[in-house]
Amino acid sequence: MEWIMTFLGWLVGLFRWRRKPEPAAPAPAVEGAAESGDSVRGAEAPAPEEKLYEHAPEKGVSRGLQHHWLVDEGVLHWNQRRREQDFRPDFAGYDFVAQGKQTRLWGQPADLDGGARLILSGVDFSFAKLARAVLAGADLRRAHLQGADLRGANLAGANLEGADLTDCDLREAVLEGADLSRARLVNANLSGAKMAGANLAWADITHMAGDAALEGANLFGVRRG
Repeated sequence: MEWIMTFLGWLVGLFRWRRKPEPAAPAPAVEGAAESGDSVRGAEAPAPEEKLYEHAPEKGVSRGLQHHWLVDEGVLHWNQRRREQDFRPDFAGYDFVAQGKQTRLWGQPADLDGGARLILSGVDFSFAKLARAVLAGADLRRAHLQGADLRGANLAGANLEGADLTDCDLREAVLEGADLSRARLVNANLSGAKMAGANLAWADITHMAGDAALEGANLFGVRRG
């Protein structure tokens, strides 16, 4: 009887040994996950303040600094600044007449010669006083010239494509050979202006004064209201 009890004990031990639990399988690795704690922390999302300034635009160029570049440094330096930095020229309401003795845009056409075309594309000259200013050959594409005083100004050969000259005073101005295609000249005054060879294709001249000045200009597709 004793040997039977011994045999049964042996069977119970064998059964328990065979049912020994296997170690749990490791959790599947997440693709791209870091192996160490430090590297995991390094993969965390950027802090809120980093995201806040990630695409923040650079501070614009002040009007005072723009004035210094154009008036004090002259056309060549101004053009270089325009090529190096992306900013919108802003001279809205500026009185170039009062600053006639200092500015390079007043009565000194030599400063605009030598093949240097003054780059003023997109400039804001709205309500600026530019009477008798010399802007011959200047790049004034898409310029804002609403209400500007350009009486007697020299704009011969200037590029004014797409410019807004609404309510602009252009009496006696020189616009010979200027490109005014798709420009807006609503309520503008061109009495006595010289416009031989000017291009006004697709321009809007609704209620414009001084129709006689348009003789010799290209008026293809012009809009009269």
